[in-house]
Amino acid sequence: MHRRRQEGTKRRYKTGQWVQVEGLYSNDWGDDLLLMQGDLFPSHPQMGETGWTYAGPVIEHACKSPKWNGNFIGY
Repeated sequence: MHRRRQEGTKRRYKTGQWVQVEGLYSNDWGDDLLLMQGDLFPSHPQMGETGWTYAGPVIEHACKSPKWNGNFIGY
């Protein structure tokens, strides 16, 4: 899995391509977007087609409810 993340950092993607590695992506205009595997890279609303670069992994543990990650106490 770590290898897949590294592969994502080396590649540039274009609008309309499928997202292979979920994570945070930055486009050529400085916008960041969280994309999941299977999504399509979107176009910029004003500039049209753009390039995308992998910016980092998804941080799921910060987004999950305590009930989902096993720390739910039951109050």
